[in-house]
Amino acid sequence: MLLMLCVLFSGCATMRSKSVYSVPIHTIPERANVSVTDRNGRVIINTQSPDTLVLKSGAGYFKRAKYLIEISHKGYQTKEEALFFIIDRHYRGNFWIPFLMPIGFLIVDPISGAMWTPERQEIEVILNPAPADL
Repeated sequence: MLLMLCVLFSGCATMRSKSVYSVPIHTIPERANVSVTDRNGRVIINTQSPDTLVLKSGAGYFKRAKYLIEISHKGYQTKEEALFFIIDRHYRGNFWIPFLMPIGFLIVDPISGAMWTPERQEIEVILNPAPADL
C-alpha cells in the first residue's frame, strides 16, 4: 500500500505546486479591455482590468502554456503582453528519490502541467495615450 501511494504521488511539482494559476492584471487607466489568447490562437478570456486571470500552466505533455494578452482602452494605444510559463523549482525535486524519479519526471508532472510556473506573478500595464488625429 505504501509503495502504491509513493508511485501515485511521486511527482514533486504535482504535490507541491499547481497546474492552474491566478495572475492578477492591473492597468493604467483602469477598466481597460483585456483579451487573452492561448498558444493555439484561441481567445480564452475577455474581461476588464483590474481582474485576476485564471490560467493553466501546461498545454499538453511536456508543453508549457503561452499566452498573449491584449490590453485596449478608448483613447489609448493598444498594448500586447506575452506571458510564458517556465520550469517550476519543485520539478527538480524528482531527482531526490531516484527509484521514483522516472515516474514524477517523465509522467506525473508533465501530464498534470505542474512542472510549469508563470514567469511573472502579476501583470501591470501602463497604456500610452493615442496620438491626436490632425
